[in-house]
Amino acid sequence: MTVVVIDDKPLILQSIVRTVNWERLGCAVVGQAMDGVEGKRVIDECRPDLLITDIKIPGVSGLELAAHMHAELPLSKTILITGYQDFEFAKRAVSLGVKEIVVKPIRNDELERVIGQTVDEIAEEREELSRRAEREEAYSRLSERHQSSLPTLRSKLVSELIAGGGPDRDELANNAAELGVTCSRCAVVIVRSKRASDAARGDRSQRIDPRLRDEVAALARAAAQRRDFETIDGGVRDDLALACLFPKPLTPRELRMKLQSFCHDLIELARERLGLSCCMAVSQTYKRLEELGEAFAEASALMETSFFRTEEPVLLPAPEEAGTEGGRFAIVRDLETFNRMLEQSTAEEMGGHLERFLARVQLYSEGNIRVAKGLLSEICLAAARYYYRTTGDELGFGKSIDEMLEDVYRLSDMKEASEYVAALIRTVKDKLDGGDKDYSLVVKKSIDYINAHFAEAISLTSLADHFGLSSGYLSRLLRAETGINFVDLVVKARIEAAKRLLRDPRLKVNEVGEMVGYKEYAYFYQVFKKVEGVSPKEYKNRSE
Repeated sequence: MTVVVIDDKPLILQSIVRTVNWERLGCAVVGQAMDGVEGKRVIDECRPDLLITDIKIPGVSGLELAAHMHAELPLSKTILITGYQDFEFAKRAVSLGVKEIVVKPIRNDELERVIGQTVDEIAEEREELSRRAEREEAYSRLSERHQSSLPTLRSKLVSELIAGGGPDRDELANNAAELGVTCSRCAVVIVRSKRASDAARGDRSQRIDPRLRDEVAALARAAAQRRDFETIDGGVRDDLALACLFPKPLTPRELRMKLQSFCHDLIELARERLGLSCCMAVSQTYKRLEELGEAFAEASALMETSFFRTEEPVLLPAPEEAGTEGGRFAIVRDLETFNRMLEQSTAEEMGGHLERFLARVQLYSEGNIRVAKGLLSEICLAAARYYYRTTGDELGFGKSIDEMLEDVYRLSDMKEASEYVAALIRTVKDKLDGGDKDYSLVVKKSIDYINAHFAEAISLTSLADHFGLSSGYLSRLLRAETGINFVDLVVKARIEAAKRLLRDPRLKVNEVGEMVGYKEYAYFYQVFKKVEGVSPKEYKNRSE
């Protein structure tokens, strides 16, 4: 231990420096001074472990030196020397890091005892500080190892659960709590990359390249965090299967919307960051971690069912309420309803009816392609019968019933089926409504222009100027050939576009209004309700 001694009495100073057995105490005097100013300089220069100073010295007092030592060298100690009359005053120096106070006249044995105790205390404090630093370093290393292994341990637990294994319920609860794998609701999302369709096998996806797997999983974690839930990678059979863990209870609708927007966000991130085109299958949500295996089986079945793999990048399960016995086995009633709609609705309205009915077909078929194609054939036959009853023309489609049924059985997926049936129904409606009649070239071009620019602030005058005609002449021409005026043609184009956009769950109602040319939602609301009989919000809720 290094020591600095300060006293303004030369005899006392030299007595302390020369007569104390420093070697036995394990100390060495490295500096001395006879006033406070010089003493402060020596302290700053030597930075001692122990300071021995008289309390009353010229320039800077011993208390001030003790305060300086305590501030600059907090692990050091100070021993004050004082006369009996200053003892009570000197006791206040304890707060300044003073270890002991020695009262004059100084006895060497007393001073050495105090120095020895102080040296031992300094050594003990430094040893404890060293042990504490070692403990903190060891804990830090352990914590770092734990944190670095935590994602792997969490992923391992989730992988076991997804594979249908894992610990028993009590052990699972403990393990999950320790790893932070807890939730109020959970689901599984399988992520694959898309590739060109193989019509013979119906295979439209492949497993994520292992080199990109971690990057896709990281993008998934970021996308989930923005929606207040987390994902854990729990791969099975080389599939990227994400366990989605929701911390608090949500309604089925809220959960479905969060999962759907998460999937679309991840698809966009993978495309932008990795140049990867992804598709996903989503399970229903479950209440317990033990059910992750069931959730994975559900998402896997959805992903692997080839015929029902449409071009839609996100495959969601049918809403839970649609899975009741009454919902699954009411297909005959659904067919009757569809037949009535076919006769009562416009071609545009039939688009929404068809979409909902095809969802029922998919639910009822339970992955059986033959059943699905049989029901699709019933739809086509219903359209053909309706046309024949109305016109008496059996050959109005340009193909026989046999040829139509062969078309159905050659369909490769539900998207192609939807497009085929929609085209057939539109053909029927157009023929019966006169929709396929020939317009003059000017009217055709005007309608095409309206359909392309309806979201803009177009007017009859601007349209007439575009074709070099007078607005009055064009107005009369449009009404004569279409049966409605220019304003109604624009409204029709906007509302039809709005109906398509409202069926997209990612879009808000007011956003749709702006997208089709209505800057004020109140006006959009009035026009839409007048045309459709329901508000935009009601139409959107009914379509979902």
